[in-house]
Amino acid sequence: MKKLDTEVEQYNYRAFPNEFIWELNEDTPEGHLPLTNALRGTQLLKSILEHPAFKPTEEELLQAKAAGEDMGNGVTGLKGFMDGSKSKRVLKSDYSF
Repeated sequence: MKKLDTEVEQYNYRAFPNEFIWELNEDTPEGHLPLTNALRGTQLLKSILEHPAFKPTEEELLQAKAAGEDMGNGVTGLKGFMDGSKSKRVLKSDYSF
């Protein structure tokens, strides 16, 4: 691969670098996660975010509910967005020239 003419050192992307093999040793840093492929990464992130530590507390739920009531009065712009309902307006494209 041809290097670009820049002053910054370039690190070429390699799909499966051998130097990043994860092993369970005593010298593995705390909090270190193994490298994962894209699919495993999304599953891992989903599992992490579904952990009970990330669940909102009752106080946070009450604050969110109060904030939603304060901001929701008379505002209909995002109502369809939040309900998941489709727009009642039908858009038809005009391809005539």
